[in-house]
Amino acid sequence: MYFEQINKNLWRCVAEAPRHPVTGKRRQVSRRGKSKTEAKKRVEEAIKQMQESIEYNTKITFEEFAAEWLNLYRLKGNKETTIKHREHCITIVNRHIAKAKIVKITAKQLQDVLNILFEEKTAYNTLRGTHNTLKQLFKHAADTQLIASSPAEALFIPKAKAKMVEDVTKETEQLYLESWELKKLLDEAESHQNVLFRTVMYTLAFTGMRPGEALALKIKDVDLKKKTISITKTMYAKDGKKGDFELTPPKTKNAIRTIDIDDIVVNKFKYLLDFKKKKDWLPSEFLFSDATGTPPTVKTINQYVRQRGIKAKLNKRCRSYILRHTHISLLAEAGVDLQYIMKRVGHMNSNTTTRIYLHVTEGMRENAASMMHKKFSELLLK
Repeated sequence: MYFEQINKNLWRCVAEAPRHPVTGKRRQVSRRGKSKTEAKKRVEEAIKQMQESIEYNTKITFEEFAAEWLNLYRLKGNKETTIKHREHCITIVNRHIAKAKIVKITAKQLQDVLNILFEEKTAYNTLRGTHNTLKQLFKHAADTQLIASSPAEALFIPKAKAKMVEDVTKETEQLYLESWELKKLLDEAESHQNVLFRTVMYTLAFTGMRPGEALALKIKDVDLKKKTISITKTMYAKDGKKGDFELTPPKTKNAIRTIDIDDIVVNKFKYLLDFKKKKDWLPSEFLFSDATGTPPTVKTINQYVRQRGIKAKLNKRCRSYILRHTHISLLAEAGVDLQYIMKRVGHMNSNTTTRIYLHVTEGMRENAASMMHKKFSELLLK
């Protein structure tokens, strides 16, 4: 322990502190006081805190550290949906290494977790989210000097072997409805008495909006004269319970947009508003509110679309998102530019949008065959 008198009323004390728990490097503590005794006391308190911190840090488990990191992640103002996704990813990892000490976890252990999830056919988005969560979590551990370096930096997301073209085609076709399938689904919805849900379904199919964006629409967001919709928010339903929701910014900045709507959608909106007024439903600022003035949940709309799909005997997994994807395919079939479609549906880049766009639909194939036959026929007649 070393003492230095800086001036008449100030002393400095320097002492050896515990070595760094990970790197083993030498550390010193320096504190000042009005006397040698006071400076010494402050140094001893600092060393004691460091010793307690080292003991705590080296024993902390992945489960404990992940919970602390998630709280900090929440304080950074991240969207609740993103936080829930991170929480879900941590829960998955906890099944494998919850009790492992954070300072002893290796890159191999983490990669083994991702490999197991891959073998269990975990959804790619979940795999990617888990990979990203681990990288952020262990980076924080390294930044706070709990560990020397992050073992997550070496991780990679396992991928399946490239599929045959036929398999990719079949998978892509399941993402959206062909024109005749959409017609069957809408006809089935027309035969159903739920005007509210039916209008939501038409909106999703004819605008390409995300379900949460549609349910967050307020009457003021719709201009029936200019035939436009302003999309500035999305609905996040906590635990999927009706009425227990909050409005949050859209998925990305690119998702804030104004889109044109067809006369079909305009007329559906007018009919819904007149219907609500005639039935004396409680007033609400939301466009898609029920008799109680409350919007439905995405979960409820999913169930409605699924039921209509079953009734229509469609051999596809009908959920609300299939209507968004169908909108993309219809625009592609109509020859609309990919960049315009991206802008309309609020995508900066999307594998799904591009995949659907590039996939030749039945209508496009028939049109192309017809045009080629006509052209070749004209050529032979010359």
